[in-house]
Amino acid sequence: MKRLPLTVDELRGLRAARWVRESTPGQFDRYGPEAQTELQDRAIARLGLVDTGLIWRAAHSGRTVYRSSEMVAMMAAADRGAFDVLLVGYVSRWQRNLHRTLELLEDKLHPVGVPVYFADEEILSSADRDWDQLVGEAQDAERSSRRLSRRIKEGYASKLTKERDPGGHPPFGFRRNAAKLLEADPATAAVAVRIYELSAAGLSDAAVAEHTGVGLFTVRGVLTSPLYAGRLRDGSQAHWAPLVPVAVWDQVRTIRAHRATNTGRKADPRRPYALDMLHCASCGKRLTGDTGYYRHREPCTAFVEARPAEPRTRGRWNGHAYRKELYEEIVEGLLAEIAVGAGTLTRVVGVLDGSNPAPDRRELDRIERERTRATTRYLRDRDIARLDGTMRELDRAAETARTPRAADVVPADVAVRYLRELPETWRAADGGAGQQLLASALFSRIEILGLQEATVHLTEHAVRHGIAAALPEEVGISVSGRGERI
Repeated sequence: MKRLPLTVDELRGLRAARWVRESTPGQFDRYGPEAQTELQDRAIARLGLVDTGLIWRAAHSGRTVYRSSEMVAMMAAADRGAFDVLLVGYVSRWQRNLHRTLELLEDKLHPVGVPVYFADEEILSSADRDWDQLVGEAQDAERSSRRLSRRIKEGYASKLTKERDPGGHPPFGFRRNAAKLLEADPATAAVAVRIYELSAAGLSDAAVAEHTGVGLFTVRGVLTSPLYAGRLRDGSQAHWAPLVPVAVWDQVRTIRAHRATNTGRKADPRRPYALDMLHCASCGKRLTGDTGYYRHREPCTAFVEARPAEPRTRGRWNGHAYRKELYEEIVEGLLAEIAVGAGTLTRVVGVLDGSNPAPDRRELDRIERERTRATTRYLRDRDIARLDGTMRELDRAAETARTPRAADVVPADVAVRYLRELPETWRAADGGAGQQLLASALFSRIEILGLQEATVHLTEHAVRHGIAAALPEEVGISVSGRGERI
């Protein structure tokens, strides 16, 4: 464990990364990104820090930002030693959750030797003399968030009682008028009515989405909301006239209830689905575990057409979903193939000698995602200065990430033993939960096309343990008696 700096004087010469948070995308207030980065710039100059160019920008509620992908990525970078101190402009922009603030500092960042410096109050998280102030500021930030939440709820409740209006963002087919009340939107109300007409005629939700050009989940939201029948969620009358007759709304609800395959069953608390990295090889959308199947929620034509031709004697066979055992048998067969390949010691040992340094691919991938987000933001706000500043920071970070670094070396004998034990480890795993942990350690993404073909992307952990060297480029796996190409 690295020694934590106890005073700001000990920060001189350390490598600094930045944390910038907004509550929502497009939010610009006095704690906006420019104000935060200016405070961080001054702190770097004053404290003699080295700017690594690393920056994480989160558009997320302060109460739950600890669950965001940006926070996870930042913690991962801290864990691998990419920076020495994290700069935060304002205490309230770190997060508005006292419990999580203390947990992330004490259990995540401090143990790997990374303190947080809050530039607005000049607080160093690892300095004992600043600890009381830090806790007080974090408590004030959460108190303010909770107070605002109460005011918003009270405002919505008052609006519901007095105006018969649900508040919040207008759903599809509605807009808010000058008085901030819901009314039918002339541009989309007719489409919402058409959605009900098609559903009442017996079309599935997916077919309705295809006919209207509206997203599947938007269609489902329209068909399950009483707002279109002029009712509020509690069944009382709303202040606007119904978009569709109540009789049509009831008819659609009855039709969809008869067609439903999940009639209120509780989710399986064991989460027995081991593969949370399955994606369609054609459209890229994620496959999700549901009622014993891995399901393509919005199946594309290529995925459906990849279903086997022979008739099924058990389970569904429409090409939208396959029993979870079928996909998990692919992984089991692949691990068995890895174990066999591990006997070729020369090939495995050749890639585990640690002599070939490589760029930081994860960091480069993150930088590309940041570039895409910056470009999207520019199309919204047209702030060329902000875009130019962000791109310069990302260019510096990319230059650092491209510098070859020696990978952590796994001894060849350890790797070979690890590979040989993989099949038994998979079988002995505790149901879906244990197998999910193992699969997540080995595969970053598995692209599936029906039951015909799968492309497996290995994690850095898997590569370091020689799996890429132990596998041929293409291998046939038998799944329930059928040969599949992996």
